[in-house]
Amino acid sequence: MSQSNCNIITSKLCDANRKNLDDEIIKKRKKSLDITFLEEDTLDEFEANLNKICGKTSYIFKRKLSSYILSTISVIVIMFALISASIYEDLFKKIIFEMPFDWNLNDSVALVFVLIFFFGLVSMPSILDGESSQFKTLLQAWFNKDARRLKRLNLALASIDKKVVINLYNVDLALKEHWIWSVLVKALVNRFTNINFYVRNDQSKIIYKRLKELKVLNIDIIKNTNEFNPCNLDILLSSKEQKLLSLLQLSSSLIIKKVKNKEFISLELFEYCGRNFLDENKTKGTQLISGFQNFINRSFDDFSFLKQEKSMQIYFTSNVKIKELEDEQRRLSYYLRNHIEECVRNFENPISLLVLYYYVKNIVLDEKRNILILEKFLETVEKKQHYELIDEFWFDIANDMFDASNLEDFEATNTSIYRKISITSLNRLIFLFERNGHFEQALRVANYLYEINPNKYAVNICSLYERMGQFNLAYESLPLSLELKKAVKPTDIEVRYFQRKAWIIVSQRREDKKQEGIECLEKLKELLFSHNEDNEPLWLWHYYNIKANYEEWNKNYTLAIENYKKCLSIPALGAFEYGATFVNLAIAYRFMYLTNPTHNKDIIQKSIDIGTIGVALKNSVGDRDEMPVVLHNQALNFLYKKELSLEELEKVLALTNEGITILDNTNSIKRLGMLLIENIISCQLLENSCNENINRLELHWKNMDNNEHQQILNIYKEYRLNNKLEGIKFLEELI
Repeated sequence: MSQSNCNIITSKLCDANRKNLDDEIIKKRKKSLDITFLEEDTLDEFEANLNKICGKTSYIFKRKLSSYILSTISVIVIMFALISASIYEDLFKKIIFEMPFDWNLNDSVALVFVLIFFFGLVSMPSILDGESSQFKTLLQAWFNKDARRLKRLNLALASIDKKVVINLYNVDLALKEHWIWSVLVKALVNRFTNINFYVRNDQSKIIYKRLKELKVLNIDIIKNTNEFNPCNLDILLSSKEQKLLSLLQLSSSLIIKKVKNKEFISLELFEYCGRNFLDENKTKGTQLISGFQNFINRSFDDFSFLKQEKSMQIYFTSNVKIKELEDEQRRLSYYLRNHIEECVRNFENPISLLVLYYYVKNIVLDEKRNILILEKFLETVEKKQHYELIDEFWFDIANDMFDASNLEDFEATNTSIYRKISITSLNRLIFLFERNGHFEQALRVANYLYEINPNKYAVNICSLYERMGQFNLAYESLPLSLELKKAVKPTDIEVRYFQRKAWIIVSQRREDKKQEGIECLEKLKELLFSHNEDNEPLWLWHYYNIKANYEEWNKNYTLAIENYKKCLSIPALGAFEYGATFVNLAIAYRFMYLTNPTHNKDIIQKSIDIGTIGVALKNSVGDRDEMPVVLHNQALNFLYKKELSLEELEKVLALTNEGITILDNTNSIKRLGMLLIENIISCQLLENSCNENINRLELHWKNMDNNEHQQILNIYKEYRLNNKLEGIKFLEELI
């Protein structure tokens, strides 16, 4: 039994003096001996360090002397055995082959040697198994490598006072079979009175068990309070801990280049990547030996790598030395890109989603997947009440909220995140902006959503003005009275019925059905605005778009433009709807130009510019249904400008060629006549051949309605009367 007093001390690894791999394993102090173990250390290096501490000359002398004595005894035993065997052989030759023979003194001496050798062999097992047998130890030291080393260590340590306190750091990294435990610790507990083991918290019970196996009687576990202690512990980490520390860095907000204060950690992302991303873990199919949770606990308690001031907000301390991990970041980015939906589904910490977004934002082709991350981020910020994250990170992601009333900036704000996130997320943003004191931003979002539910957002706007101390504006933002509507929100089929009917009539300009179309539009209005719930954005878009078309039909182009602008102010729509609105808005400006006596060229140029945005938006969604109509209207916008440059004429030709090709591929004839006449005009102005399209237009004439006939004749006359075109015979006859 060992009489050593062993203390197992946790959360004090920072006390270790060894800071570099080249530092000595052993450091001698006045009343203590510090031994700091690293994974790379060998027993030979330890012995070399110990030689310097113990005094090399004395130690070598003892070691060599004991070796020489052992060798001498061994040689004598072997020689004695050889002599005894020879004597035994001679004696038995005489007994077997020379009987009878004369017995003399030499024969008696030979018999004595043989008997001694015989009884020695018979008693050898008892000698070897005898308690505290020095001979057995001697033989073990001769034949067993660890035993020889243990003997050498005992010799060296014998020169050190037993009362010196031994401080062992980091030995919990070594397995039970390692030389640290099989040689060094065994020698220390048999020699010294007080030994302190500085280990990780989760290893204390394992160390306690090992010491019990070494028959140590007095063992205490001392757990220190967790106080931050600045120190460099990188060198003490195992290779697995180094890998996990790198992964912890990859799971932090260091990926965000503009982090202002602290590098937040996502433990969710850390564990997810540890279980799925690390090659070692995937190969073994099991958890890493260190364990994710154990490493996190060590990072808090043993290494002082992490601190936590608020729930789910964990950050690095100054003890962490940041590494260059660009290659690992790139590999992790592509891995996470392939698992966005799984991550969004499982993560509940806003920091996790924030880090995930920055990893994938530049490599995700489908922007909706990025929006999915941001919407979950807003949800978790609200749920976990980490409002300050909005102030710290949101505006770097989405910039300021745009002014929805300023439609002149639509092209600049078209790619804004605020136009892509859902109504639910926009409502969350109003609340989160308010919590952060960004009242102007909250007001802009509320105004953006106003058309969805005017009563609801009027109250929200009033509340925001009140928070800003602008009581007059708060009062004025409220309606004079609130109509409490009893109707329930209509079903989609009810809304679509009146939408379709009103639209078919206005799109054909059916004068005989015009009143019926107006009545359908009024019924649609009643359905949309007779309930208290939020309207669907698409319902509102269709309503204002149809209303604008009826205003165009009545030649109220100013009112038509106002309604189209309302379409653009409706949130949470896509490029398809916004693109169609720009196309229609361009048409309205074109009609305004044509009916303006002065023919203000600024108006037709605005029509062209707005139409260009519409074409781009429609192209962005790959729309082949409405695209020919879009292309025809943009070509018409150019042609009514009349004074066209060569570049503009080539643009008209390209637009019409594309439109005709789409119609041919889709077996459609919608607006084919308009595309053909526009193509013929641009070809003639460019002095290109167009006979084929002229013949095609004549054959197609009977398939068009009167409205399209009139539009073709109008644009033809504009250019024919100015003698800019060669006459088209069948059109000349119709004028």
